[in-house]
Amino acid sequence: MRYLAIVGEHEIPVEVIRRGPGRYSVRIDGRERQVESRGRGASKVLTVDGHDFETTVVQESGAGRGRSAAPRAVHVGGRTYPVRLEDPLRRGERAGALHQEGRIEVCSIMPGRVSALLVREGDDVAAGQGVAVVEAMKMENEIPAPRAGRVVAVGVRTGETVEAGAVLISLE
Repeated sequence: MRYLAIVGEHEIPVEVIRRGPGRYSVRIDGRERQVESRGRGASKVLTVDGHDFETTVVQESGAGRGRSAAPRAVHVGGRTYPVRLEDPLRRGERAGALHQEGRIEVCSIMPGRVSALLVREGDDVAAGQGVAVVEAMKMENEIPAPRAGRVVAVGVRTGETVEAGAVLISLE
């Protein structure tokens, strides 16, 4: 299967070939890697060319209404990356989806404690700018805004415990 991965402002061609249960060959920008996936749900361990990476994927809301859930963000090795996967053959009909307007929710990528809020209601934020910090297992994870916008609601308080997928900030 071929995809166009949009990571922040970068578009990266990706080809995924299933090699067996949990095993894949993944070609990224022409370079092939062998990937094994272990785990259930949003948290997985990916072994890429023999190196292990703990990952958490936050799914786009709206799955189950005739749409499959698409990744919203991927957390790998202490860093968070906003990610969208597009079918390059259907890209033209979805061009507007990359420049989504209206309200969007920035969610926690993992369960943890909100250790800092980096924005307030009314603040303007840039795509990729940190909006909150969630601490889990003694690691602080800065959660970025998936696109530029204005903070219209802050759904949590500093010190509050949240689950993966909890709405932290709403942007318009």
